[in-house]
Amino acid sequence: MSRRTTLVFRNDSGSEELSLEIDGAGALLSRGGRTERVQTVRLPDGRLSLLFEDGRQICGRMLRTSTPGEVELTSGDGRFRIAIATPLEDRLAHRVVHGGGEGEDEEVRALMPGRIVEVAVAEGDRVPAGGLLLVLEAMKMQNEIRSARGGTVARVAVEPGRAVEGGALMAVLKAAAG
Repeated sequence: MSRRTTLVFRNDSGSEELSLEIDGAGALLSRGGRTERVQTVRLPDGRLSLLFEDGRQICGRMLRTSTPGEVELTSGDGRFRIAIATPLEDRLAHRVVHGGGEGEDEEVRALMPGRIVEVAVAEGDRVPAGGLLLVLEAMKMQNEIRSARGGTVARVAVEPGRAVEGGALMAVLKAAAG
């Protein structure tokens, strides 16, 4: 059985999505429209070794830092802090920089076409930052859609079983009074 993980990588030139599908000792790494096969081995000292088909090798360990959305990568080349996180952690860590300040309403839109499996909130519900709003099934995977910041549900525009297109409005959250 394979396991898929999606991460957001940020640097000075912006952000990009990485997808890692792990199946046994191997994995498929998708980045910037390119997919590469990678052999993964967890070493006895806790490091992870990634061996690419073209012979490149990355070996090191990643540790979470006290800064949300950031990890420390230790390898033979030294220690580096990189901004890499799950899409939710990335949205929470960068919500003010990318799209609206704290006082603005949050429109929750479908990032891809899919089918609504569950709606976990109703109009008037108070939701904390990171709170579950709904579940969207896309590409045979169930994706939990969570709030980027706390607030009150002002509108729910979808219902279970309904198909949605990419970009469709699914919910609106009124910003929490602060």
